[in-house]
Amino acid sequence: MNRLSKIARLGSAATLMVFSSVAALPSAAAQDTSAQAASNNLVSVSIDDEALVLNDEKLRDALAEISFYEPTKVAIYSREGEYSDDINTETLTYAKSAHPEWISADPEDYGDYWADGYFIITLSVEGPGDGQIGTYFGEDRKVGDGQMRSIHEAGYEDFNQARWTDGVIAVADKGAAVMNRPWYKSPALWITAGVLGGGAGVTAGAVLLVRAHRRQSFAAELSAGSEHLTRVTMDLEVTELSARTLPTGSRHAADLERRFADFTEKYRTSFDEQQELLAMDKKARSSSAAGQRAKKFRETAQELDATDDAITAAAALYTRSSTWEDAWRAQTAPILEDLDELGNLPSEGEEQLQSAFAALQSFGAEARAVVERTGTELKAERIDVDTALDRLRGLRERLTARLDEYAKVQIESYAETESEREQMRDKLREARSANNRTRMRGGGSILDVISPADLFWRVQAYNVGYSSGVSAVESSRQSASSSSGGISHGYSGGGSFSGSGGSSRF
Repeated sequence: MNRLSKIARLGSAATLMVFSSVAALPSAAAQDTSAQAASNNLVSVSIDDEALVLNDEKLRDALAEISFYEPTKVAIYSREGEYSDDINTETLTYAKSAHPEWISADPEDYGDYWADGYFIITLSVEGPGDGQIGTYFGEDRKVGDGQMRSIHEAGYEDFNQARWTDGVIAVADKGAAVMNRPWYKSPALWITAGVLGGGAGVTAGAVLLVRAHRRQSFAAELSAGSEHLTRVTMDLEVTELSARTLPTGSRHAADLERRFADFTEKYRTSFDEQQELLAMDKKARSSSAAGQRAKKFRETAQELDATDDAITAAAALYTRSSTWEDAWRAQTAPILEDLDELGNLPSEGEEQLQSAFAALQSFGAEARAVVERTGTELKAERIDVDTALDRLRGLRERLTARLDEYAKVQIESYAETESEREQMRDKLREARSANNRTRMRGGGSILDVISPADLFWRVQAYNVGYSSGVSAVESSRQSASSSSGGISHGYSGGGSFSGSGGSSRF
């Protein structure tokens, strides 16, 4: 037999070995499923919410839906922190004082490791959408750096939007999918099998993982959408009456009338969609398509809720009903909230940044005076409703333009390279886009309903975007100087403590 023939036979043997393993998968998977049938292997949950940012009930409900491969004790610790904090050491210090059971009591370990069976999640909140996430593991649960990065990254999107509870759920869900994962569920196996066998049979043999976090997200979106739709249903008669009282010849009223034209049809469609979503079984709710449908349902219901609030407020304003002053306060609320937030903008840095910050504060004082004067003139009927709304629109547009300019100064002050500047610009755009998608929060703001989605920059969203940009840059800088890809290990002052785990910035 020549050398080429031997190589060919070896290759065939390797392929056969892989697919023999794949063929055995259904039985292995069945055993695993059977073991999970009685329990999701969640032994206990402890939540120490020192930062007061977590929803305890939501966390426990979500964890009850997540399946772990081995019996696992989950400990969650949130804290208010500073940028300079070493949360690995902070977690160890907290464990020693408040939860010694997190640390191994095995005499052979000398207290140098986390206790077996434990999965510890530390969330350090250091600002809006800014902080660190740490995960720590008993020696029987430890994972590699690459897997730890994937666990941390699962929560980044939620953390960057200050959705702390959802972020912790995502981290726990990813951790459960990675820790003690059986060999037949390893992605590397399927890649190898696909390469050697041309992909034949891999799909049929793959074990489908039901993602509990998808069901949680589906339920949250459906619940939120249903709340909005219920309010729309209860107010439907008032909304229709208000729409009929909107005056002709008014620019803003005309915009609302156009929106009301398809309001009833959207309402009926949303009601039908709600019924279909409610009828979905557990398997259907676990799909990404179902999650997208639930999200779209929530967004449409939220838009309907905001639209009927705006129509009711507009009718009160234009007809000078007994509630017109409440309706006017709903119009001024967004700009006044933004002006209140101006003082929270980060301003430490070079002289140019401090000058830009001072200019923003000066605009804030000017804008407040305009809002107050406009309300006084509207009450005295020296101006009409359209004129008053135009002034508010002008103020919000001017604030948006000033925030855009402020962003340029901040980015130049903080970023050191064009790559870092682009990272920060991307995060600011993401935050602005996320805010625009959720701006239909109700309350009766006419301008929020009739204006283009990207017309106004909200100060709170700006703060989230800037903090996320700083975190992204810092993470890149750490990654560039660390072979672990941004994962921080070690416990300063921890003596010989060698527990598995690490932290990263988001």
